[in-house]
Amino acid sequence: MSFFFELVSFVVFLGGANASSPSCSPSTTHEEEEVDVVVLFPSFIVTLGVVIFYVLSRYIKILPYTAVMFLMGTIWGVLVALVDPDIDVTNSISAWGDIDGEILLLVFLPGLIFKDAFGQNAHLFFSALSQLLIFAFPLVLAGATLTALVGSYIFPYGWSFNLAMTFGSILAATDPVAVAALLEEVGAPPRLKLHIAGESLLNDGSAIVFFVIFSERYFFDQGIPGYEEIDLAKGIALFFQMAVGGFGCGLFFGIILMVMLFFLDRRINREECIVQVCAVIAVAYLNYYVAEVSWHTSGVIATVTAGLLLKFCGRGMINDAKLLDDFLNLVEHLLNTVLFALGGVIWGSELVLATKRKMWEARDYGYLVLLYILLHVIRAVQFFAIYPITKRLGLKTNVKETSFQVFGGLRGAVGIALAIKLQVEELQADSSTDTNKAFVMIGGVAIMTLVINGTLAGPLLRKLGLVESTDTRKKILDAFRVTGRRAAIQGFVNLMTQKRFQHVNFALVRHHVPMIGDLTKEQLLDAVQLHKESTPSNEYSPPHLQHILPYLSSGPSNEGFQQIKEETTAGDPLLEDPAAYERSMQIEERKKKRKANACRRRKNSSNLRWMMKQEFTSTKELRLLFICLLQAAYENQVVDGELESEQTLTIMLQQSLEFANDAVTNGESLEDWKYLVSLHKPFANLNGALRKITGVATCLDYSKYSRANMGIKLRMDNLLIERSMAVMSAHRVAQKRFIDELGNVTGDLSEAGKIIIQESNIQLSLAEKELKNFDAKTVEVAASHKLCKVLLNFMIKYITDLTKSGMLKESECEHKLEEIEFHLDHVLSCDESKHPGEFDEISEEQNKQRL
Repeated sequence: MSFFFELVSFVVFLGGANASSPSCSPSTTHEEEEVDVVVLFPSFIVTLGVVIFYVLSRYIKILPYTAVMFLMGTIWGVLVALVDPDIDVTNSISAWGDIDGEILLLVFLPGLIFKDAFGQNAHLFFSALSQLLIFAFPLVLAGATLTALVGSYIFPYGWSFNLAMTFGSILAATDPVAVAALLEEVGAPPRLKLHIAGESLLNDGSAIVFFVIFSERYFFDQGIPGYEEIDLAKGIALFFQMAVGGFGCGLFFGIILMVMLFFLDRRINREECIVQVCAVIAVAYLNYYVAEVSWHTSGVIATVTAGLLLKFCGRGMINDAKLLDDFLNLVEHLLNTVLFALGGVIWGSELVLATKRKMWEARDYGYLVLLYILLHVIRAVQFFAIYPITKRLGLKTNVKETSFQVFGGLRGAVGIALAIKLQVEELQADSSTDTNKAFVMIGGVAIMTLVINGTLAGPLLRKLGLVESTDTRKKILDAFRVTGRRAAIQGFVNLMTQKRFQHVNFALVRHHVPMIGDLTKEQLLDAVQLHKESTPSNEYSPPHLQHILPYLSSGPSNEGFQQIKEETTAGDPLLEDPAAYERSMQIEERKKKRKANACRRRKNSSNLRWMMKQEFTSTKELRLLFICLLQAAYENQVVDGELESEQTLTIMLQQSLEFANDAVTNGESLEDWKYLVSLHKPFANLNGALRKITGVATCLDYSKYSRANMGIKLRMDNLLIERSMAVMSAHRVAQKRFIDELGNVTGDLSEAGKIIIQESNIQLSLAEKELKNFDAKTVEVAASHKLCKVLLNFMIKYITDLTKSGMLKESECEHKLEEIEFHLDHVLSCDESKHPGEFDEISEEQNKQRL
């Protein structure tokens, strides 16, 4: 997004370069700003926003993000106005304070409004269109008029009628950005969500139309050049020109956009999917520009129309809907972050200026609170006055939903953008400062609604009973808790079929994975039986559970366990005779190989070598292909949670393949293990240095030194063991795929293919040799930690899939995911060799036998 920032900042620079007005700083002017300084403000604000988002999402979830960004901007604006330090950040803030009003709207509104329009439920939107049109036009005009009366007759500021109507038009625009996320989280009725979002979407367009009309009249009264008088007839004509013309413009560009998407129809081409997203965002901005600047209609209405048309008619033409949704969410976040911070900067600086000039006094804070209260009164009068109509139209409504809709009318992005435009244009015209109080009032109302209404919206929803029934939802969550635990047990059994987990320490696993902490034999047998029934016989491998059974209780009673055992697994060697169990495993393995050979003969027509009708002769090409298979195997390990994507080991594994690829290209053999070891040497040296530093730091306390030294050693040993296990697993997976695709119908490879497998086996033997440097207990602990990581990541994916499918809400799964992440972090940081509940250590002879 750096290009996006630079483009926006360059536009801002062009818009502010000719501005002769003073900036938001009272003592400095910057007539010539360099583009690189202008880029600093959005970059700095978004970086600050990342920190703020982290704090809010982890520790202060009750505060809306946009409200905090506005407050942070206010702090910066106050500091710039009071201190005015001559640094790049303040110079950049000053440059953005001089942004032209039209450019401000052109930069911020298209992306925000198009995203809101495209995010609507098209069917529900058109079903409720009659209600939304009432909310958008008659109520906006009535609300603007009543607010204007407050400004003219209650406030002692002597505002003219046109300025008061401009003030009312700005405050008529609502923004449910903080409430909308809450409604989604708590499961509010879809009708209520649509009424709040749809009202905001349409009243933005009508509010801007009224703003254009009355601000034009106000600036004409002030004698500012470039504005003309608009009487009643011209006003009505201009209203229909902007509304109907905006609709036509949006329809035109919406059709053009769908034609472009229709021809960009290669869904499997990733670049074409990206080009589609570029087309959407480009047409959104072009549509707004043409409607607003070239055709003199409403850019907001045009953008809303294009967005709704694409959602209703062109959704199926989008190759990657998730990519587009993610990009629009990204654009919305960036624009909201910069816009609210910019609004706070200008509001804070104007508040300081007004206070210094005695234009804003203590009593004005009382009028601000009064305005906040009266706006809710006006909104309540409006909505309940038309309630007899709206409860019969469209999707209908009820008293509780109408009450919340009154409270949920927050002021946000559009209102702040219009207020900045009004203030900047009057400052640039060097006219009177009548708009100063209006701007401060608008900013104060915005921050109060964001903080107060956004914070109290959740409790009010619950008080009104607009969230789903607590008792019913609790039963559903209890059911999901049971199915989640069953999924964890099933995932554990599936993992135990792998030989590398044959001797895991179940006490360790139970300590780190609480979902299977109270596992019983009955539950384990059920999972084993389900695994056997759901796995093809030629692929079935019995799980290695002999050493786990002693840790398990028998559930309600031993008699019940014996009954289940007799009914489902009579004579099961898994429980009765481990030696017989091992023999049965070997027999099953031979059967599986015979069936696999039969399957291979049947599918020879899809075999790569068979299709080519010739043998590969290039050993180098086969080596490069095998490296690609290894790369895919490592990526799958990251997806499955066996490797952490940001972990040092993962990076070294990927780099070792890059070195191996370069060596193979130069005619050398496959030796990825050699490069992996060489990459690991600096970390081994660092380990030795850390142990020495630890010894010096703890030389006065031998017990502390011993514990710290053992912790570092255990971590390094675990890293080396994980390295060997990852290489062994990747090579085995790559070999299987290599043989399946390049072998003939009997599984035989060409001479070149045999060389590749032989080289891979050498890498396998080197990794296995590395494991023999460690005792069985250390290997067992490392393998057990790896199983915990894989199982916990499996549960994260399971819960995430439930959320994506709509079975769970984000607020419901968030707590569970945080809990699993806590256990996962504990696994990654664990340096203990013994865990609660372990049996007595086995003999050294048994250790050697198990290894």
